[in-house]
Amino acid sequence: MKYTIESLKYIFKNFLYIFPFAVLPAICLALSLDEPSMKAVLTSFFTGSPEGSFVEIFCSVSFFNFRSVGVFFAGLAGFCSLVVCVSLLMAVLEKHMRIGKRTFNGIFSKLNDNLVSTFGMCILFFLIYELWALISSALLFLVFMIPSNAVSYILSVLLYFGSQFVLLYLIALIYLWLPCLQITGFRAFEALEYSYQLVAPVKLRVIFEQFISIVLSQILISLCVIFLPQRIWAFIVATLLYLFMILIFCVRMQVVYFDRAQLDRADLKKYYHV
Repeated sequence: MKYTIESLKYIFKNFLYIFPFAVLPAICLALSLDEPSMKAVLTSFFTGSPEGSFVEIFCSVSFFNFRSVGVFFAGLAGFCSLVVCVSLLMAVLEKHMRIGKRTFNGIFSKLNDNLVSTFGMCILFFLIYELWALISSALLFLVFMIPSNAVSYILSVLLYFGSQFVLLYLIALIYLWLPCLQITGFRAFEALEYSYQLVAPVKLRVIFEQFISIVLSQILISLCVIFLPQRIWAFIVATLLYLFMILIFCVRMQVVYFDRAQLDRADLKKYYHV
């Protein structure tokens, strides 16, 4: 948990400085949750009769689903705001870790440099996630059709953990591509090759640490959807969890990059004025 602990320390120390960049996309992504579908699937699973239509299962995990126009546009707004906010956040994190300056000066000029690469990576991450959501939803729907509840439970748990590992493995392969593009100035495929060289020795560690973060967040969101009586509370908790996941994902990305590229982090040196 080395990288996660370092990232959490950074987030808690600099929370007021970095959290504004995650608020808007966190709100939009929380609004994109299809709570009725999630509650239907989860309730059936935990009451001893796992079932659910493919549409309900897919809408429970997808950011872009067409069950509701409002949910779809909330997911779209979440994506668009995420591109802009992550572009700014990555500029702030890079500046602070490279030279120790915790200021907002010049970050909007950096936005022009970061926007295209961040947009491309967000598209790629969302495509990977939505493809995972589609495939895992189809498989889970087939598992729920098995007459034996015991077999259905065992296979669904195995499918959940197995599909999560596959998803995070694919993400780990390109996890450092974005900072490599933005910091090194390499062309796309050169940056991809370099990023894989950096992440390969610690790939399993990155997968494990991301797995812990995502599973805990998913469990908390599921509990909120099931047990909180008013939807507003589920929305608030989901917003806070998405805010945390955005921050931990981006901060850990920079922490791993600086560690693997063997770059000194100026934000850790006490003689810098921040």
